[in-house]
Amino acid sequence: MSLDSRLERILAGKPKPVLDAVAASRLLLHSAAYLERRVNEALVPFALHMKEYLALNLLVDAVHEPLRPSSLSVSLNATRTQVTRLLDGMEQRGLLVRSADAQDRRSLQLLLTPDGAALLARAMPVVQAVYLEIWSSIGETATHQMQQQLRRVHDRLQTMDVTAPTEA
Repeated sequence: MSLDSRLERILAGKPKPVLDAVAASRLLLHSAAYLERRVNEALVPFALHMKEYLALNLLVDAVHEPLRPSSLSVSLNATRTQVTRLLDGMEQRGLLVRSADAQDRRSLQLLLTPDGAALLARAMPVVQAVYLEIWSSIGETATHQMQQQLRRVHDRLQTMDVTAPTEA
């Protein structure tokens, strides 16, 4: 049974605003899952998955202020356990190093290695091509408008959730 037919059955007889809100929410969740799957497929030649790729991106941006595992956890919307496992694997592969913070020895800093930077440089154009391919279905103007609309939804959800992460 298709997503549309399931939605039609579930929402039969509901007011249009409810139907549209539920359909938009379900489509957003399904689209996000498909997008992540497509990015993961593109990353196979690099032996990476999307969370590792995103972590490398965040690490390369952490030149002026070292990234901490807790910040990475918030940015990736992952638990501490998930981030620890992610970092263990990436460190074993030589993509990053963890070191004690000079100001706070209880805290760790994450630093991108030259191998991690080189892998990111090779993978980034491939991932960006996936994003461009997917969003080309609606064009540049509509993609920009969609980004603005999604920002509004994101901001609304964030204000409704007192436990929401403060960084993206």
